[in-house]
Amino acid sequence: MLPGINNIINDFSRFLIVLLFVYTGSSKLLGYEVFVNQLSQVAFLKGYAVFIAVSLPLLEIAVGLLIAINPTQTYGWWLSSVLMTSFTIYVLMMLLSGNHLPCTCGGVISSMTWKQHLIFNIFFMCLSWLALYNYYQLKNKIISTNKKEVSRKPLTE
Repeated sequence: MLPGINNIINDFSRFLIVLLFVYTGSSKLLGYEVFVNQLSQVAFLKGYAVFIAVSLPLLEIAVGLLIAINPTQTYGWWLSSVLMTSFTIYVLMMLLSGNHLPCTCGGVISSMTWKQHLIFNIFFMCLSWLALYNYYQLKNKIISTNKKEVSRKPLTE
């Protein structure tokens, strides 16, 4: 890739993912009662609705913060990638089930159709995995350029 393009990809991904997770987590907490009600309508989530309604938004906000803070980015990128993959699988299951359940996502994202939501999630899932890969590429490049060549010549006097 061109020099600097990795930094642009990293910054762009970071901004979008942080925005996504903080926004959706906050809107779920602000609409807590609606979120619990929507989760209760999903058969396999019904018994865990209250737990999920509290823990998932907090986890989403935490992921956004982990990515935003430099020393914790690795954890954030891993969690983001796993969460987006899980969310994508969930949306795919909803699409394949044929159930017309309400979307449990927060904010304007909940107004999407299931197909639109699947495309949206696939985009952010790929962005998360690409950002994780790119993060390691940048990290390895920094490490390799900071290594000093150590001479292995024997000392002679």
